[in-house]
Amino acid sequence: MNRMLKMTRIQLLLISAFLLAIAAVACGTDDTSLVASGGGDDDTPQRVRMVESTQIFTEDDVKAIGWKSQRDFILDYPGATTFKWGFMNQTEVGVLIYASADDAKTLGVAAAVDQTFRRESDDQARDGDLTDRISCRDTAGQSAVKAETSFPSKSFSASYLEPNADSSDDVLPARGCTNRYPTYNDYTVVGNVVFMCEGDDGRLLELSTNCEKVAEWLIPS
Repeated sequence: MNRMLKMTRIQLLLISAFLLAIAAVACGTDDTSLVASGGGDDDTPQRVRMVESTQIFTEDDVKAIGWKSQRDFILDYPGATTFKWGFMNQTEVGVLIYASADDAKTLGVAAAVDQTFRRESDDQARDGDLTDRISCRDTAGQSAVKAETSFPSKSFSASYLEPNADSSDDVLPARGCTNRYPTYNDYTVVGNVVFMCEGDDGRLLELSTNCEKVAEWLIPS
């Protein structure tokens, strides 16, 4: 059963502050494409980028730069016309596409904040079912999940899907999994598209080159 993502009061305050920061940066630069970046802390950095674009991008546009979609997300993403996870440059990238850039900056940012949220105490995902893509492995990328297929030894470093998924090749959590990290660390908003990215080399707390460069790939100069 799908679970609705809810925008809490704290998230609304964070988004409001974030958009105010964007406006402040935009007023002080001649480069109107990149309007904000940064996030996280010194030990577990996070890169957040907002890139203005008047173009309305489609799923085909995103696939054209090398993103290989896999499946829809499990949770509901209000306002999103596309909500899928997939891979780019051998690391996982989630994509949310909206009808407008305004929706991406509000609804999309709220979703990205939720899906990249890490507990301050241990950097793991919050308790409950509000994080769509969970990696049952350590931060260095050591896999702790296997797929229910005819090849029992086949292991995955990608995050797992819900245990009751219908498809026989869905990835399931290993028994006794205690490392529950959000798969996505960085996120980038380019116009009407939100990209949520796994860290480089599958390291969950590393910055993502995909999220750093995706605007250049999507909007070539």
